[in-house]
Amino acid sequence: MSAMNDLDLKLKELDEQFDRQAEVAEEGHQLVQAIRQQVSGNNKLHTTDERPKRDPVQDKVTVRQMLAKKCKEGYTNQIKDLLQKFGAEKLSDVDPKDYEDLYYSAEAIGQ
Repeated sequence: MSAMNDLDLKLKELDEQFDRQAEVAEEGHQLVQAIRQQVSGNNKLHTTDERPKRDPVQDKVTVRQMLAKKCKEGYTNQIKDLLQKFGAEKLSDVDPKDYEDLYYSAEAIGQ
């Protein structure tokens, strides 16, 4: 049984490392985008009529991280129910325009 506990502990440590790497990658991605924006001269402020364009791929990564976090906290059933409310069995079935609502709905679970 001790070998199983050791394996479980190692898997949890690896999972935490991957989460940290994903966070660092996200910060790096944002930094690169900010630098590109400065270099290209696109650092103008958006008017109230303009909404910044969303990156569905990056949004999906962010939502996936939130869902994984909530599952680790023990809210797996609530996450499954939430996905069903958005007409999906898994995140890839969710319409990208719903990512923001899904993110904030998941974030509210357990609070």
